[in-house]
Amino acid sequence: MTRPTIVGLLAALSALACANPERVLLDEGGARAALDARAHSQPLLELSLAPDLPGSLLSSPGRQACLRPDQDGYWYLRAAAWAPEVRAARRELAAARGERQSAGAPAPVGLQVIDKDFSGDSDLVNALAAFDLIGLLGLGPAGAEEAVAETQVEAARAALEDAAWRAWLETERALAQWRAAARRTIRLTRLEQQADLDLRRVQILADAGRLGRSPSEAAEGAAAELTRRLSIAADQASSARARLAAVVGLDPQRDLEGDAPATPAPRALGTDEPGAWFDLDEHLETHPSMRVAQRTFELRESQVRQAAADAWPGVALGPRIGFLDPTQIGGVLRITVPFPSSWEGRLAAAIERRDAALEAYEDQLHLLQTAELDALTRVGTATSRADGASDDVVQSLIDEWEAARAGFRVQRTPLEQWTGALRRLSMRATWDIDDLERRDLAALDLVASRGPMAAPLFMEGSR
Repeated sequence: MTRPTIVGLLAALSALACANPERVLLDEGGARAALDARAHSQPLLELSLAPDLPGSLLSSPGRQACLRPDQDGYWYLRAAAWAPEVRAARRELAAARGERQSAGAPAPVGLQVIDKDFSGDSDLVNALAAFDLIGLLGLGPAGAEEAVAETQVEAARAALEDAAWRAWLETERALAQWRAAARRTIRLTRLEQQADLDLRRVQILADAGRLGRSPSEAAEGAAAELTRRLSIAADQASSARARLAAVVGLDPQRDLEGDAPATPAPRALGTDEPGAWFDLDEHLETHPSMRVAQRTFELRESQVRQAAADAWPGVALGPRIGFLDPTQIGGVLRITVPFPSSWEGRLAAAIERRDAALEAYEDQLHLLQTAELDALTRVGTATSRADGASDDVVQSLIDEWEAARAGFRVQRTPLEQWTGALRRLSMRATWDIDDLERRDLAALDLVASRGPMAAPLFMEGSR
């Protein structure tokens, strides 16, 4: 075999090992077109998370609850398709699957050509090849790497499920806050209109000298306070609408115009007693946050096995060919023994991360249990306030305001009484709405602590 032949063989082997992926350029125009297309494409149930999350409750919401914007399933499907965290988690899952395809491969084949003399005499050339025997058998570092890649896929799948779960909860929170802010705006706008009508009379009386400057300015100040509260309610509605738009991939001005969707806040299934929900393994197994903690622990455990596998010696076997006359064929045995310092530190670090993941699982369970207790308490207190004290306070202040207005119109009530009634009502006019919002948000927190098995949307789809 001549030297040009050997050089050509090595060049061919190098070419086989090269990869040339397609280059992708960032196109702002294409990104804007993709954003605009979201408004006209409602994700289908079959194309949501079902392929990536087989067996998950989140992959099978009730079909009948996903058709219209006034149904929470509609917003869930949009969040599952367009929420940034979900899209990133879906890519991470695809990347983990790609890495799994290459994981566990043997070490690279070692090819070596020895030319004993540069005189050009091919009889002095030896060719050697070495193959990773332990890697070919799927043992040692290669086997550990394959196990880590498999657990990484499961961890990425759990992260995708958790991202979809959190995106839906964020969507529902934004909807609840948008609805509450819209109701505040409507009520305060009506009150402002009533106050404006009376302020015209105040201005006429002041211009005629029948009202002093101080009472009229106090009345105008009370009306200004009401205007400020109305502006804050408008800010709250805009903020909630923007958060919803960010999660579901819509334009808040163009695609979410008009009134807030009339979707009821989800109610949590299950007992009204705290703690009982976590007594059954089935509930813990289906909770996305617990599944993430469990899969993370399994990943860290596999990384401990991988670090320990680095202590294995390397064994490589292959042929040796000497180009003499006649050609000599022999064998190559290569054994590599790693220094302990090359793997002991990594093993110690992997053990620490594994133990931290175990503690994180315990902490996540404790967090969900305490969150359930807190949410149950807040649901009860907010409901009692909205149905009792808050409603009574608002109604009594409305009655006081109406009486003050009527008395002022016939000049039997001084302007100071009208001003005081307006101030008291404007400060408390939305107490019942505030408590209903707190109840809805607490109910969502209760659903969040208990998991998909507590949400009717997903339980209906699982049957």
